[in-house]
Amino acid sequence: MRFSKYYIKTLKETPKEAEVISHILMMRAGMIKKLASGVYSYLPLGYKALKKVENIVREEMDRAGAQEIFMPVLQPAELWQESGRWSVMGPEMVRLKDRHQRDFVLGPTHEEVVTDIIRNDISSYKSLPINLYQIQTKFRDERRPRFGLMRCREFLMKDAYSFHNTPECLDKEFENMKAAYSRVFERCGLVFRPVEADSGAIGGTGSQEFHVLAESGEDEIVFCDTCNYAANVETAKSRLVNLPSEEKKEVFLMDTPNVSKIDDVAKYLNIPVEKTVKAMMYKDMVTDEPYMVLIRGDYEVNEVKLKNIIDTLDVALLSDAEIETLGLAKGYIGPFGLDLKAKGIKVIADESIIKIPNHTAGGNKMDTHYIDLNYGLDYTADIVKDVKTAKAGEGCTKCNGHLKVARGIECGHVFKLGTKYSEALKATVLDENGASNTIIMGCYGIG
Repeated sequence: MRFSKYYIKTLKETPKEAEVISHILMMRAGMIKKLASGVYSYLPLGYKALKKVENIVREEMDRAGAQEIFMPVLQPAELWQESGRWSVMGPEMVRLKDRHQRDFVLGPTHEEVVTDIIRNDISSYKSLPINLYQIQTKFRDERRPRFGLMRCREFLMKDAYSFHNTPECLDKEFENMKAAYSRVFERCGLVFRPVEADSGAIGGTGSQEFHVLAESGEDEIVFCDTCNYAANVETAKSRLVNLPSEEKKEVFLMDTPNVSKIDDVAKYLNIPVEKTVKAMMYKDMVTDEPYMVLIRGDYEVNEVKLKNIIDTLDVALLSDAEIETLGLAKGYIGPFGLDLKAKGIKVIADESIIKIPNHTAGGNKMDTHYIDLNYGLDYTADIVKDVKTAKAGEGCTKCNGHLKVARGIECGHVFKLGTKYSEALKATVLDENGASNTIIMGCYGIG
């Protein structure tokens, strides 16, 4: 077709809602057109570019041995109820009723549907492994759609699902998919990093994200300047440097009038902030159980790590009213001198506080702090785990290198689902001895 005949409607001015350069250029070049918040039409130039990317993805999936299928967008609620995710998924899942008042969803993902296919068709281990993929529209009602196509409510996704009889077989396919994803991003000319990640609502035991490095990225990734270690900031670990040891001193309570913020406390007491411990009050959003999280003063609580330690769907800081109900002094909460068990409060301590000699924490009375506390001697915790957010410049846990932080756009995610869905949906096969085994699954998404 002649260029003069092409439907290309460019813009002279930058649209007000366009924040990042990719969104600005695609809108001004006439590649996409906004229909509603987070919903876009692909115009001829944009659709041509999309099809090129789609073809690269399809070629690499076929090369990796996956087989293409196409599953319905409209999914019955019964499958989601059977898997347990009907009550777990929040308002991001688009729910609707048909004319007979039966519940359906517009698929945000297809684990339930593909598992239903396999459980009805596959009965023997001899039919495994198998990897099925599709390239199809997904719907997620994002709270705040932004950045054009980077976070929208309707989008195209390649999702693949593999089925196995043994964990070793899953491990092999997981590596196969990681290699295929690397080829996809290399062919697209992108600068990317595979990073360790949290599995989120999808679930499973092993998870890796593929991030394209970009200043406009919403995610932070942490990586080592020496070895290959890289992780999403949600899961990244760093090597602690212990403070010099000291002879234990006697604990005493000190007046700190109108000094509650940790940096102000350190300044008031003329001590490094590394010798302070702050107590953050959280609750399990499912059970409403309260938790006291203890962390070194210069660190921030990583809520994804905390959520995984508690083994819950979500956590949140207690409100001022909830803190008051527990009889705690807001701004001056600490682990010493309180009967926390009587208040029903579980204590989670970050590893960073264990070896801080003679540190400072809240006095549990307004305008006071305890001085010269030592973990294990003056107080303990129910759980000691890594719950801090890793920072640039800290040591790598894998080598002697140091960590750096960069922004990235998550473009791919691979999961070892294990038996999360196959067990819930009773997808089994008979092994070589005639015994029934739950199928082991993997999940792999781009988009």
